[in-house]
Amino acid sequence: MTTTTWLIILLVLSVVANIALTARLTVLRRRPLPLPPAATVRDSPQTLHALESTRLELEQARQAADHATGLMQGRDLELGRVRGMLTEAQARAADAAAAAQEALALRKEREGLLTRLREREEEVRLRSRERDDTQAQALARIHELERRLADAEAGAEGPLGPEPVSPAIPRQLPLGRDTTADSSVDGADLGPVVVRAASARGDRARHDGEHRRDAVLLRFAEEIPTPTLLSAVAAGSPRGRWSQSAADRACRSLAAQVGRYGESLGRELYGPGGDDGALGALLRTALQGVAHSMRLVTRGEGPGGEADDAAIEVALTGLLTRLGDGREREHLVFGVGDGALLRLRDGAWSAEFTPGESAPERTLRLPADAARVGWARLTTLPGDVLAVCSPPMAELLLREDVGSWFAARWAGRQPYLTSFLSEVNAPVRSTGGDRSVVCLWDFGDARDARSASR
Repeated sequence: MTTTTWLIILLVLSVVANIALTARLTVLRRRPLPLPPAATVRDSPQTLHALESTRLELEQARQAADHATGLMQGRDLELGRVRGMLTEAQARAADAAAAAQEALALRKEREGLLTRLREREEEVRLRSRERDDTQAQALARIHELERRLADAEAGAEGPLGPEPVSPAIPRQLPLGRDTTADSSVDGADLGPVVVRAASARGDRARHDGEHRRDAVLLRFAEEIPTPTLLSAVAAGSPRGRWSQSAADRACRSLAAQVGRYGESLGRELYGPGGDDGALGALLRTALQGVAHSMRLVTRGEGPGGEADDAAIEVALTGLLTRLGDGREREHLVFGVGDGALLRLRDGAWSAEFTPGESAPERTLRLPADAARVGWARLTTLPGDVLAVCSPPMAELLLREDVGSWFAARWAGRQPYLTSFLSEVNAPVRSTGGDRSVVCLWDFGDARDARSASR
């Protein structure tokens, strides 16, 4: 039996003993003392002895009563102590019950935490499997593109003939005062961003002995606080006497204007409080500065000594790209005229931006229409390729037969400068205009870019 049970038994026994003792004392006190007989008391020795015995018995009874009273008090004290022990035992039992309840609650909480942990572990395993599947699909896609590239290089079929990478060689040098090189190429490997730029004279211009009228430009916009790359393609009008000089001046002046407003552009592009209205105003101001610089090419040749805008008409498309590692890369594309920005993703080209949305807007040209600049923000993911194109190059890339060939050559790769120029200059039938393009590869991380080099 437990301690509490023994305490209860002891308490009951003490109560019973006190009741019995109290009853005995009550009986003794109520018992009448023996009275002497009514007869005359004789002071005989027997009588004196009886009186003495009675007196002794009375004294003993009184002592017994006093002793019983002391016992009663002791029993009361013992009863109070037993009651205190019982109260303490009950308090301990209550504490033990509360502790048991708390232990049960802690056990339930622990089981809940273990359940959540198992759920998180299962989620991590699922995510790991998804990542492995995505990597496997990406590798399979790369192998497929490599196979298609090998087939395109080895076969004699397709729109590019048996030697698709051999460039078209001009048969004569261009004539005129505004002549420039038949082709130009530039590029850089900027960590996770790889860029190539090329401009080649079109078939029609080569046949007619005319000069190339396009220009391309790559510049690091060091005046913008955040590392930013400026890419530009300027396509001169075929009827403009000074269109090539104007295209080159437009690209160089655009770099100067971006540097002039670099801090403000960086704040509106990448700052937390960037305002699209202020950004559009900055772009219009910059393009108006470009137009003023272009008019210096033909100053004094127009009516009344003014600049001849018809001789320097140019369609200009620019791209500002944020550099550095990142899973999503920010870009700002802008321009005037019929240039285009294309994106290569999953082996297919898509048009993402054209400065002129409607047919009348696509006929706009610098310097006259500098205030009517169009622009848009966009982002790229690792593996995407952007192409800033002149109209003839955009038409080639969007053609189903030729575009797939360029996609197989450029998807996930870093071509050498000479290879890139040869591919842009490939002998394929087209509208005959100049081919100018700036291609930008976004690898997300510089390590991925190094692994994709060739």
